[in-house]
Amino acid sequence: EGVATASVARSVTTDAELTALVRDVEALAASAQAAPDATDARYDNADSDFGDRATVVAPDDLSATVLGLGDFLTWSQSSAVETFGYLERESSTLWLATSNGARRRFTQAADRFEVTAKGNQRERSTWHGSAVADLGESFWERLRQDVSRELAWQGTAVDIAPGRHDVVLPPGAIGDLMVDLLWAAGARDAVEGRTAFHDAESGTRLGQHVANSRITLSSDPSDVLMPTQPFAATGFSSRQASVFDNGRDLRRTEWISAGLLKHLHTTGFDAQSLGIENTPMIGNLRLDAAPEAASIDELVSGIDRGLLLTCVWYNRMVDPQRMLLTGLTRDGVYVIRHGEIIGASGNFRFNDSPLSMLNRVIAAAPSERTLPREMADYANRVTMPAISIEGMNFTSASEAR
Repeated sequence: EGVATASVARSVTTDAELTALVRDVEALAASAQAAPDATDARYDNADSDFGDRATVVAPDDLSATVLGLGDFLTWSQSSAVETFGYLERESSTLWLATSNGARRRFTQAADRFEVTAKGNQRERSTWHGSAVADLGESFWERLRQDVSRELAWQGTAVDIAPGRHDVVLPPGAIGDLMVDLLWAAGARDAVEGRTAFHDAESGTRLGQHVANSRITLSSDPSDVLMPTQPFAATGFSSRQASVFDNGRDLRRTEWISAGLLKHLHTTGFDAQSLGIENTPMIGNLRLDAAPEAASIDELVSGIDRGLLLTCVWYNRMVDPQRMLLTGLTRDGVYVIRHGEIIGASGNFRFNDSPLSMLNRVIAAAPSERTLPREMADYANRVTMPAISIEGMNFTSASEAR
């Protein structure tokens, strides 16, 4: 009755176990119903390094960074600052093989450095992260300066009521919000009216203005700051991906271009059935916003009354049709008055839409590689600017630290 698919996943360590896995999935496919996402596409490219072994990382790869970390820990102890965190490097090698000839291989490196610094008997707390683990002396010097001044800012408490406040969001916080936006940008979901990208007449908002005209949101497998897998690969079909696309070459895709919605992520089947371009999900994300400021400090200087956030946390979609997120601030909310930080407030719960926020941009700094705190486990390859936003909606105070 058509082409059927099945998926089996398990850990294997021998050729015999691998053969058994293939036989099990063949038997499961024989009894499965026809796959609704079946297409006739064939992707049979072969990579010259397909037969190479996995790339392995060793502890020595982080030896220089560990020395810098040791100096930072020595400083924190002498400064009565408690520190908690991670320094990690991993390497994952993916092989994709199909019976119609695809032989693809890609090695993906991923770094993570996170530190939470606490002072004043843990009454004060700040967080910093990096998606790059090759960290030189200038990084550690800036980190010491930032931790010192942020913990000092928290020594002055300023009572701020919930409500709409202009905010400066650092790159990591913007990254968390944009990953949620991208995950909600599926073509099928839009056509079915499930997301904020639905249009009652045309099905999707493709070609419409959805953001400030300075905004471009893109993904590119060959991005020099964050290269990622250049071909489609998935172990099972879903609304996000299809096994029938496995092996398809991926290319730079602008999801939003100068404020216009240019693409929604699709499977090959969805692209054919909806009559739109086939643009699968790609494993990195970049936001550019026509920078008008050189740094976060310059963005702060342009705000008369507002807040500087450290990060957003525990973000959850509460209304997909409006792309309304709820979440918490954490580890430092700093009060801006007349372009200067005068102290710190408590934390807040927010209810706001990343899509709406892209229409309320006040100014932006240059984009840089960053680590989204909430999404670090799922979206490590992100480049974002710091952005000031008009009227972020804080609905209530939070006891989160």
